[in-house]
Amino acid sequence: MMLRKTQVAAAVGGALLLVGSAVQAQAPAGVVGAQPGINVQLYGQVSRAMMYADDGFNNKWFFVDGQPSSTRFGINATGTISPALRVGARIETEMKSNPSDVVGFGATAPNTPSTGAVSGNVLWAERWLDAYFEGPWGRVNLGQGSGAADDVSTIDLSGTGMPNGNCATDWGGGIAFRNASTGAALPGTLATVGGASGANFALGNCNDFESRYDRVMYTTPTFAGFRAQVSHGQKSAAGEGTEGAIWYSGRLAGELQAAIGYSKVNVTTDPTATAAGADARETVGFGVSWLHTSGFNVTLQATSVSGISGVSPSVDDRTAKYSNLKLGWKFGTAHAVSADVGVYKDQAQKGDDGRAIGLGYVWTPVRWTEIYAGYHIFQLDRDANAAGTPLGFDIEDIKVLAIGTRIRF
Repeated sequence: MMLRKTQVAAAVGGALLLVGSAVQAQAPAGVVGAQPGINVQLYGQVSRAMMYADDGFNNKWFFVDGQPSSTRFGINATGTISPALRVGARIETEMKSNPSDVVGFGATAPNTPSTGAVSGNVLWAERWLDAYFEGPWGRVNLGQGSGAADDVSTIDLSGTGMPNGNCATDWGGGIAFRNASTGAALPGTLATVGGASGANFALGNCNDFESRYDRVMYTTPTFAGFRAQVSHGQKSAAGEGTEGAIWYSGRLAGELQAAIGYSKVNVTTDPTATAAGADARETVGFGVSWLHTSGFNVTLQATSVSGISGVSPSVDDRTAKYSNLKLGWKFGTAHAVSADVGVYKDQAQKGDDGRAIGLGYVWTPVRWTEIYAGYHIFQLDRDANAAGTPLGFDIEDIKVLAIGTRIRF
C-alpha cells in the first residue's frame, strides 16, 4: 500500500491492513516515508503456545506467549545520505500476554497463571529504539538495542530455536522447584534473575551477556567471514555495561557460525542500589554451531559469570558456569528436530548442580510460519541451603511441554 506524505499519520492505524497484504504476498509491507529518500518497512510476528507444566505436586495447562521469540512488531527505516554513507532507524516493541517464562502455580506474582505488567495480563516493553550510520568503515549504532555480545551464547543452526532454544527457562521459567517430601516451594523460580543466593535456578537471561540496553556500538566491516563489535552503555540504574565480541560465519561442508564474547557491568556505580564491596559482573563465553549439508547439526555454548551474586566476594564469591550441547537434524525442506543437555554450576548458590534436558521439533510449511512442540526436564541437586545448613530432602524435577506457533509478517 502506498501512502502520500499527508497520509503518514494514518500509517500506524493501517498497519493491520498492510500486514494482511504482506502475509498474502509473502513480502514485507512498505510505506513511503514522510521524508523523501527514506524507505520504511513494517514487520512483526505473533507467537502463541499452550504450555503444560508439572512440578511434582501441581500440573496445569497455560496459554502463553512464547518467550524464546515473543509477539512483537516494529518499523525499519533506511536511507542513503551519500554513496558512502547509509543511515537507518529501528523501533520495535513487544506485547506479551502471559509470557511463558513468568506464569506459574499459585495466586500471587510471580507464581500466577495469568501475569503481566500492563492492563491485566499483558506486558508491553521496548526492544529497539536505535539509529545507525554505516559505510565502508563499518557501522555505528546509537540507542536502545543489542550490545556487542548479545546472542553469542545462543548461536544455533538447528532450526529448533522456538521449542528447544539455548535458554531452556524460556519455557516454565516461572515454576519453582519443590521439596520432594512436603511439596514446599524453594525460594525463587527457574528464571529468577540475577543469581541471587539461595534462589531456585536463577537463570533469567541464560547468562547471554547483556542483551539490549541504551548504548553506543561499533561494528567493523566483515573480513574473510570475521567481524568485531564493541559497545558501551547504561545497562541499568545500578551500572554501565561494556561488551566486545568477535563473530565468524563461513562454509565448512555446510554452514558454520561461531562467536566469542566478553561483557562487564560495573554494578558499583550506584552504591545505593548495590551491596557494598560488590565486584563488577563479568561474563565470558562462546557459541559455535555447524550445519552439515546432510542436515545433521551440532551446537555448543558455554559461559562463565563472575560477580553474579551482586554482593561482596567475602559474602558470596561464586562464579556461575553454563554449558550446553545440542544435536539436531534438518530433513526434507520443512522439518527439524533436536535434543540437548544444559549443565549449570553454582548458578543460584555455591555447590548447585542444575540440568536442563530438552527435545524439540519444528515444522515450517512456509518460510513465515512455524508449528512446533518441545519438552524439557529441569533438575537441581543442592546439598545445603544458602546458610550452609544441610538440605535434608530431595528436590522434585520440573517437566514442561510446549505446543505452539510463530507467524511472522
